[in-house]
Amino acid sequence: MKRFNVHKMTLMAILLALAIALGIAESFIPTVWIPGLKPGFANIVICLTLYEFGIPEAAFINLARVLVVSLLRGTFLQMGFWMSFAGAMSSLIIMIIGKYVLRMLTVVGVSALGGLTHSFAQVVVGAIFMESTAVFYYYPFMMLISLATGILVGIVVDRIMATGILEKQKKIHGYR
Repeated sequence: MKRFNVHKMTLMAILLALAIALGIAESFIPTVWIPGLKPGFANIVICLTLYEFGIPEAAFINLARVLVVSLLRGTFLQMGFWMSFAGAMSSLIIMIIGKYVLRMLTVVGVSALGGLTHSFAQVVVGAIFMESTAVFYYYPFMMLISLATGILVGIVVDRIMATGILEKQKKIHGYR
């Protein structure tokens, strides 16, 4: 039987709140070149959670973040929600594959793959909603920026992990 750990549950709640806050904050960043393109700072929390805690925790925080942010922004079940949902879930799946199957990748490489996949899934959903493949002309521009932000997110996660702060908390309070 799994041991119930209040400290871990509290830490997961804090990580979820941080992911939601970053997701909401991103909605206030003006888009300059490509409409709708955001830096994906909430993915710092998702990638960090995947590396420090595992798949179930990362999946829960990712899904809850998408749902709560869409409810707060008033986009639940609209095109923006489906684009966010598809991007978040597909990028998490690719990051899981990158971390556990392609073990040669660093956290920066895994994050970069996640960023590329996230934007591709969003373009696919956009094409479905708009009933046009012309949306795919948008992807090369998104790909470049997604690669850059994915690398940036990976570097931030790597630096946070290097501090060992979460590892120390896990040791002190006895959980994985």
